Amino acid sequence: MGFGNTRPCQVHLSLYPRVKFGDRFRSFQKSWYETFKWLEYSESINAAFCFCCRAFSSNNIIKKGHIDQSFIKKGFTNWKGATEAFRLHEKSQCHIDSVISWENLKKGIPIDVKLDKQKEITLAAREKIRLGNRDIIKRLIDVIIILTKSGCSFRGHLEHEDSVNKGLFLEIVDLLKRYDPIIINHLEHGPKNAQYLSGKIQNELIASVHNVMFQEICKRLNGQQIAVMADETSDCGHIEQMAIVVRYFDDVENKPIELFISLQRLETTDAQSIFNVLNTIVHKLKLDWLSVSSVCFDGAAAMAGHISGVQSRCKEKNSKILYVHCFAHCLNLVLVDSCISRKENSMIFDFFGTVQIIYNFIEGSPSRHAVFEKIQKSVGVKLKTLKSLSTTKWACRAEAVTAIRDNFSVIIQTVNEINYSTKQPEIKPKGKGIISQCLNFNFIICLELMHPILQLIVKVSRVLQDPGLSILTALEEIKCLCLAIENMRSDSLFYDDIYDQSQHICEEHGVNIPSVRPRKLPARRDENWKNQFVFETKKEEIRVSTMYPLIDSLVQGCDERFNQESTSIITGVGKMLKFELSKDDINLLTNHFDLSKDEFVSEIQLLKARNKDDILTNKDCAFWLKWLRENGIETIFFQHRKVLKGFSVIPATSASCERAFSKLTHIKTKLRTTMTQGRLENLMLPYIEQTMAKNVDINDVIEEFKRMVPYERRLAL
Repeated sequence: MGFGNTRPCQVHLSLYPRVKFGDRFRSFQKSWYETFKWLEYSESINAAFCFCCRAFSSNNIIKKGHIDQSFIKKGFTNWKGATEAFRLHEKSQCHIDSVISWENLKKGIPIDVKLDKQKEITLAAREKIRLGNRDIIKRLIDVIIILTKSGCSFRGHLEHEDSVNKGLFLEIVDLLKRYDPIIINHLEHGPKNAQYLSGKIQNELIASVHNVMFQEICKRLNGQQIAVMADETSDCGHIEQMAIVVRYFDDVENKPIELFISLQRLETTDAQSIFNVLNTIVHKLKLDWLSVSSVCFDGAAAMAGHISGVQSRCKEKNSKILYVHCFAHCLNLVLVDSCISRKENSMIFDFFGTVQIIYNFIEGSPSRHAVFEKIQKSVGVKLKTLKSLSTTKWACRAEAVTAIRDNFSVIIQTVNEINYSTKQPEIKPKGKGIISQCLNFNFIICLELMHPILQLIVKVSRVLQDPGLSILTALEEIKCLCLAIENMRSDSLFYDDIYDQSQHICEEHGVNIPSVRPRKLPARRDENWKNQFVFETKKEEIRVSTMYPLIDSLVQGCDERFNQESTSIITGVGKMLKFELSKDDINLLTNHFDLSKDEFVSEIQLLKARNKDDILTNKDCAFWLKWLRENGIETIFFQHRKVLKGFSVIPATSASCERAFSKLTHIKTKLRTTMTQGRLENLMLPYIEQTMAKNVDINDVIEEFKRMVPYERRLAL
């Protein structure tokens, strides 16, 4: 067929050649001419063509998109799916451009005008299609952001059209399909090979959101001094994961900010491997180690080792880096060392062992827990589950002791009822053992003694977990805790109340208070300090042999573990805020924060002169930063503010890493253990940094989505 005619060659036959498709014979239908005006038929090869594309596709000024050669050169012969194929061809960009060329030819428009107008129309049509495609992808990205920000799963076990639960992503898209005309048109009339609902596209969109957020983080950290925090845990797939968090000073917010950066898999947990991961992340943030002012880890040897640990390897890159042993971990270790690890204080050691046994006995069986709940309801006590002890969870000991103290009578009744009703022979002896341990004066007085001490510790522990907390405030909180515990030692009323309450509980449950055992003169020299005392009453014996060693151990542990290399800097900044700087303090701060010494001294003198009536004395860093900005004197006291900013970046704890691990348990569950590490990391960032995910620019996500593949997307974006 030639191009001499300006109309399609529409051959009309009484009977077209029939071709067998499966069990049926099919042929070209002349009724198709009415529906598709561009359609033409070749009798010689029994095939259909598109007149417009055959005549004008090679002359298009702007070529874009896929061109179906079967309608141009080969000829279309699949009569079984002809109607659907014709409709899809009509929507192709090549066909649209060719139809415009045909219409211009029929109107007899001059060729230069035709070309300019065709170009203009083509560009306008393509821009309209492109904007429509972006509207479609924006809706899909919104669904992605909602699901990632909420920590929800995307995929379903069965995702075919008839499935009643195709997974949250497809279910939300189906919901939009009911009400949104753009989604309706896309899914019902758009190309079936570019619906953008597949698992592969979902992962690419998730990665695009993550990449845009990471680029935003890099912009925020550009030129900033940062602190790096890291901690490790094992996920439910038995993979060692390391969470990395960065702390920096935000000049707009005028305060320190902590941002989750990455979750990295650790193949090995030696110091070099961990440092290599941190080094990669620092460079990925487009920073170097000179931008890192401090690092904060736990006290594990691989992290804290001063010779070959991670912190020492960081200092090899930048000698000014401060290592902070996480204050929350330190406080937890003080408690573990004083209460659980030291067998010298046998009463406290045995007490926590009994607490764990009670938990294992009652909460280890649903039926026994049901008895516990039933008795709680019957006596009108607020329902409260027992808590297990843990060496890593900071608040668990306080919660465990409080739960037993508040439910002591209920626990006794529960164990007695279980002993009476059980049909398992091994349960009753365990129950009797628990009753014997609980209805014991030593256990009861330890319960009353540990409760107020643990409440103090857990209160400070929660304060330490504040991401905006300065290390100076954190150290002051620790000092206040030590002072409060020391006051318990000298406060006779404190111990009197504990002992009286213990006596009351013993009387209520018929527990005998043991008398002091008479001492015999030792046959040989005895160096045990406990044997140097002779007690007249049980009250005095418990005070000296149990309470005093416990308190002394806690205070001593705090003094030892919180005496870190950062203490001198903390002390220097604390003196600066009180206007009590010595020459050594000035030299220390000048060297560490790269100050101009003369300017710094002058600024301190001017600020001291402003300090009328001591209104600026003993204020924290946050107050000073706010005060300088509100008074518009940040540039005047530049050196002073530089110290405040640099000091604010030093973290007190790595609690943000622990919070990331809590989020990890939401995302990587037992049903999602096959998730790849890359996808897990892409999901973690928007789930943790939800505010940033909410405010992400969707147009940036679309551009990132386009850049992710080396070819053009099927939908023009």
